[in-house]
Amino acid sequence: MNKKSFLRAAVVGVLSSLASPVFADDALEKQVEALRTSIAEQRAQIEAQNKLLEAQQAQLDALTTQLAQSKAPTPEAPKATAQDAMKVTLNNNRPTIATADGGSSISVRANVQLDGAAYGEDPAGPLATDYRRGSVGGTPNRENNAARDFSDGFAFRRTRFGVEGRLASDWNYLLLFEFGGSGTEGAGRINDAWISYTGIAPFTFQLGAFAPPANMDDSTSPEELLFLERASASEISRSMAGADGRIGFAAKAGGNRWMSSVALTTRTAGDSEVHDSQTAVVARGSFLAATGSDYNLHLGASGTYVISPADLGPESSPGHPVRFRDRPEIRVDGVRLIDTGNLDADHSSVYGLEFGAAWKNFYLQGEHFWYDIERRASAGLPAPDFTGYYVQGSWILTGESRRYNAAKGSFLSPRPREPFGMHGGLGAWEIGARYSRMNLNFEEGLEGAAAAPGSVRGGDQSVVTLGVNWFLNPNIKVMLDYLMIDVDRLNPAGPGNTQPFGPAPNTPPVGVEIGQDLDVFALRTQFSF
Repeated sequence: MNKKSFLRAAVVGVLSSLASPVFADDALEKQVEALRTSIAEQRAQIEAQNKLLEAQQAQLDALTTQLAQSKAPTPEAPKATAQDAMKVTLNNNRPTIATADGGSSISVRANVQLDGAAYGEDPAGPLATDYRRGSVGGTPNRENNAARDFSDGFAFRRTRFGVEGRLASDWNYLLLFEFGGSGTEGAGRINDAWISYTGIAPFTFQLGAFAPPANMDDSTSPEELLFLERASASEISRSMAGADGRIGFAAKAGGNRWMSSVALTTRTAGDSEVHDSQTAVVARGSFLAATGSDYNLHLGASGTYVISPADLGPESSPGHPVRFRDRPEIRVDGVRLIDTGNLDADHSSVYGLEFGAAWKNFYLQGEHFWYDIERRASAGLPAPDFTGYYVQGSWILTGESRRYNAAKGSFLSPRPREPFGMHGGLGAWEIGARYSRMNLNFEEGLEGAAAAPGSVRGGDQSVVTLGVNWFLNPNIKVMLDYLMIDVDRLNPAGPGNTQPFGPAPNTPPVGVEIGQDLDVFALRTQFSF
């Protein structure tokens, strides 16, 4: 190596030894600075994430609080229950509001019946020569004239509105007012106002004003009747201690094929005030003796015992009156053609047997009644007894059937398979017939003779009724009846009762015939829900 090369190598070595520490320090500083920068960036990211977590935690806490508040019950908004939820329905077009569980409800009820009649009696003559009479009375009265000339026309037989329903599952109620009437409409009266308890199966306990089941015809509601009116025999039975608006207490029991009822009754709502009200027991029982897919056979019995008739006070005569009377199974005119007059009685009673049957679209029903009146011992007179019965049936031309209601022990109207309307339905058509007889005579004696003491000349009435019923739909019904009425009755005038219809010429001659024959065409239009 020459001197020049040696010197060059020495210089390079010296410079290299001097430059190495400088370059090493610079690299280290760069690494430190890069590390610091990375740590600062990571710390910033961590702080951002912490702030995000805090915000999310605050949002979660707020939502949790809001959810807890929405679930917590407050006095202003209690927690909803099944009982609080309400539902509105139209059951057979009857508006009903009920709780979701059905434990409480209220329904609107209505039944409107407009009747019209044309009476076909003989022309009226003067009272002195025309002896036809109606109810007895101490003074001249309308029925003396009406029995000779009935009032043709129209009248609202029933106009009933009210509500019924359930309370707290075990309680039922009905409040129903009546604005119709016989011959003329009324100003309004209580037809039903009762409450019942059903919590002890199979019993029902009822208190208030109601119609206790007095017989089979009575247990058939007015909307379901085959003819415009019930037969006189069943009507007199129900009027003794039952009928609409009778105030009392009843205990009932029933099952799928039987029913029974016993009621202790007093006066009817709206009766005139008396010294002491009547007290009586009304009972009925029935069972479905045989049943199948297209037939039902019903048997039953009924009875009413008037424990004590109404007491009119010591100054009244008679003081304890019992009276049997009825209209001739039509009430557009209110005249009555059979009437025992007031009999002073210790008690009275009626007992009845009943049957009913339906096979496919045919239906048959009948009842027989035996009536007794026990006069007061002070009268020293015999105890009169009477009988009455009816048989009725129908054929539903359109094929429907009368349904059986075991709870009531009676048959219901058919429901049209094809209601009348624009789509070609004809509704349901039914034809029916009935023969009824009510004999209110007791030891009546001979025509032309005065009534003997203790005899009763109330009259013997028989009625043949033919009818056509048109059920347009379950709520609307049209009825057309033709009645052939025959009343045999002798003038009840006799010793102690010389002027039963008032002074002459109101009271006819002794022992003459005061009954009559007449025909009636009657029409009813009805809607109910």
